[in-house]
Amino acid sequence: MLRYDYKEFSAAFGKKVKELRKARGLTLRAMIVEHGFHLTQFQRIEKGEGVSVPTLLRIAEVFQMPLEKLVAGLGLVEDSDSRPKISKGAKK
Repeated sequence: MLRYDYKEFSAAFGKKVKELRKARGLTLRAMIVEHGFHLTQFQRIEKGEGVSVPTLLRIAEVFQMPLEKLVAGLGLVEDSDSRPKISKGAKK
């Protein structure tokens, strides 16, 4: 069964954004001045504290990267039990 963990996604996304920013030679100041982010907003993202969809899209634009590539595989939970779970109240 396909599952995502938001906390894992946020942590992995923050790490990836920080790596991309540094690889492109962008400072936090550049993200604020040149790309319109707020300092605390970007610090929270890089710490893995979550991101909104509009901000996610803006980050993809800044890095000129398709959203699909930016988030590919992040937060995906490997589930060895691929059978659908049946709730306790369900009739057989």
